[in-house]
Amino acid sequence: MEKLKVGIVGVGRIGGNHAEEIGGMPDKFELVACADHDPERLVKDVPEQLKNVAKYPSLEEMLKHPGLDMVTIGVRHPDHVPMAIQILEAGKIAVVEKPVATSVAEMEHLLAVAKKHPHKLFLRHNRRFEPAFIKVRELMNSGLIGEVQYIKLYRSVGFCRRNDWMTMTEFYGGLLSNWGPHLIDQALRLLDSPVVDLWADVRRVVSIGDGDDLFKILLKAENGRLADIEVTGANTMPGREMEIIGSRGTIVYSDGKIKARYIDPSVELKDLKPHPENPPKRYGNFDETLYFVNAEYECPKISQTVLWTYLYDEVTKGIPSPIKLEEGLETVRITEEAFRKSGFKPILNYHSKA
Repeated sequence: MEKLKVGIVGVGRIGGNHAEEIGGMPDKFELVACADHDPERLVKDVPEQLKNVAKYPSLEEMLKHPGLDMVTIGVRHPDHVPMAIQILEAGKIAVVEKPVATSVAEMEHLLAVAKKHPHKLFLRHNRRFEPAFIKVRELMNSGLIGEVQYIKLYRSVGFCRRNDWMTMTEFYGGLLSNWGPHLIDQALRLLDSPVVDLWADVRRVVSIGDGDDLFKILLKAENGRLADIEVTGANTMPGREMEIIGSRGTIVYSDGKIKARYIDPSVELKDLKPHPENPPKRYGNFDETLYFVNAEYECPKISQTVLWTYLYDEVTKGIPSPIKLEEGLETVRITEEAFRKSGFKPILNYHSKA
C-alpha cells in the first residue's frame, strides 16, 4: 500500500496531536520531517513520534525534503493560510488546523489557490467525527424525537484565567476562534439547512489575555431549526454538552452518556383544541396522558483518526472526503459574522516567526 510521507510544521501541543494521530497509522502515513522556528523545541520538546525524523528551522527548508508528500499545519492562527498556500504551491498536500482562516477574504484567497491544486487542501474539522456527536446525529435523523426544533451545543474549558498566546487577539486568539469552528461545524451538520439569521454575544470575563473567553451564537436555519452554541472559560458549574429538542422528546449528551426521553412511538397524539374558559387549578392538559420512553445509548467505536483515513482515500483512491472546502468557508463566515455582530473584534497586528 502506498504511504504518504508527512511533515509537520509547528511541533507544540497541536503539532504533537497531529504526530500522535498520524503516527498511529503506519500503513498509510510515514512521518519523515518536522519544522519549528524554535531550535530548542526541536531538540528538547519534540513529540516522541518525531524524534527520529529530519528537523528543519522553517517550513521553506522542510518543503525541500526529498519525497515529501504532505504537510500538516500546527502553528499560530494567522500563519495558517500563508503556510497552506506555500505548501500547495510547492505541490504538496496541505492539512490546515482550525481556525482555517482569520477572515472570509483570507479563506476565499486560499480556496482560489486550492482550485489550481485539486485534492491537495484538507481541513481538520475533526470534531464532527466525535463518537457522541455521530450517535446523537444518528438518533436525531432517525425521527426518534419527532421534528427537531432546538439544538444546544455547549462546552466549558473550566474556570481558567488563561494567559498563553491563544488568549491574545494579536494572534487571533480567544475561544470563538479556538473552539468556535468545532461547534459551528457541528451545528451546521445538525441544522442541515442554510443559515438565514445569526445573533452573537462575545466577551472577555476572566482571561488574562485580551481575547474572548465566553461566547454565545444563535443560528436560525432555513428549515426553522435553531442552534444555540455556547463556549466558556468562566463557568465553574458546566452543563450538558449537547441537547436536541424535538416535537416528541429530547436527546442529551452529558458526563459521557447519551440519553433520550421521548413519547412512545405507538402513542398517536390526538387532535385537541385549547379550552378558552378559565384555567383549571392545576397546570397541564387533562384530555390526554402521555407515556414516555427513557433510553440510554452507547457511543459508536469510532476514532477521530478517521479524518486521516478520509484524506488518504481521497488522495490515493479518488474517494471524496466528507469535509468539503465550502463547508470550511461557511464556518469562517459565521465566525467572522459573530465577531462583527457582537462588536468584539480581534486586533490582528501579527508578524510571523515561523
